[in-house]
Amino acid sequence: MDETAREYYLKQFKRENDKVSEMFGSDIDKVGTEIVDLLKEKDLTHEQAYASLQYAYNLIKYESNFLKLQ
Repeated sequence: MDETAREYYLKQFKRENDKVSEMFGSDIDKVGTEIVDLLKEKDLTHEQAYASLQYAYNLIKYESNFLKLQ
């Protein structure tokens, strides 16, 4: 049986995200899920959600001196 594109995507998605949790801890996926849930709650379009994540990324870089260091 041939693997569908959807099945392949979901398998890759899980593999990529497992690496993040392994490297940075299991709470990372929970925070990411909370962020996505908030974006859904705000009823943003895909483009608006992406723009807000880009803004957050830029803000994190700007405020990096105030974030917890390892």
